[in-house]
Amino acid sequence: MTLADKHIAYENDCRQMFVGQTICAVIYGELKYFADENGNNINPEPYYKTKYPDIDTLDHSVYFKTTDKTIYVFWDNTFICYGLKSKQVDLTEKTNEYEQKWDVSSENKWSQLIGQKIIDFKIIWEETWTSNLDGTNKVYTTYPQTFVIKTQNGRTIILSASELKRDEENEIYPLMDNLLVTTNMELARQLKIID
Repeated sequence: MTLADKHIAYENDCRQMFVGQTICAVIYGELKYFADENGNNINPEPYYKTKYPDIDTLDHSVYFKTTDKTIYVFWDNTFICYGLKSKQVDLTEKTNEYEQKWDVSSENKWSQLIGQKIIDFKIIWEETWTSNLDGTNKVYTTYPQTFVIKTQNGRTIILSASELKRDEENEIYPLMDNLLVTTNMELARQLKIID
């Protein structure tokens, strides 16, 4: 696949945001589905677990707190709904009103990454198309489907704008308003999150 200048610039901006940073904490952001009329969460429980201990599913975002900044990764429509985006934010409990946040830094998949420096970053770009109902006027779009982040201890973090199929959870739907998060390369290949 040949990337346009806008794709190369986008990936370079993301790479510059990540590479060289040391991970201090990982925080998941899930939407407040059960909030009262004042926006208070009435059922504050995490929903990100799946049948796989090494993969989590998030309906919104992941925050990487580093020594210098907080990097916010979420699904977005920069290229098409839904691809990945990252940006630097000031993280507080009130960063936004629609998320509940869970510090998952001490969970097994993340504890091995706390204190590790990010040494590489790449985007797995995918191509999709849209058309009229009759199939004419096809428009092709290249979008950021998956972020692959490598740390100095040889571990890899995979973030994908994907969702597990609900019935068996053994396949994924790409291009979704959801994030799949794993550090297990074998599982990511098995589920076809990566090749």
